[in-house]
Amino acid sequence: MNTADANRDLPSSQEEDERTERGPNHAPSTFYRSVVIQPGTVAPRYWNGTCADDATQWSNRPVATLAVLFFVTGAFGIPLLWRHPNFSSWQRVFWSVAVLIYTVALFAGVGMLVLHTLDPARGS
Repeated sequence: MNTADANRDLPSSQEEDERTERGPNHAPSTFYRSVVIQPGTVAPRYWNGTCADDATQWSNRPVATLAVLFFVTGAFGIPLLWRHPNFSSWQRVFWSVAVLIYTVALFAGVGMLVLHTLDPARGS
């Protein structure tokens, strides 16, 4: 259904007046006209297609991907790394191992910090 079809189905103002005269027990007298846009038929304003190379966007740069891996997602971001087209196979393996080591070290450090903080509470 396109926009014209959606607006054709709505009652005219004359039909609306006839309904209000019938009384309060009938269908509501207020109708709202709307525009129906099918998903995928209208491109967003920011998507103008002028960007010929995806690497020019900051989110598709390798540095941004590594920043997300190390500062946001940790080991959960490894699929993001493997889907990135700008990394070669050996770089993907290298950064995957580096992120895994970093994540394990981060969890171990937090665990040691918690144990160190709880030592005075145990009395040892």
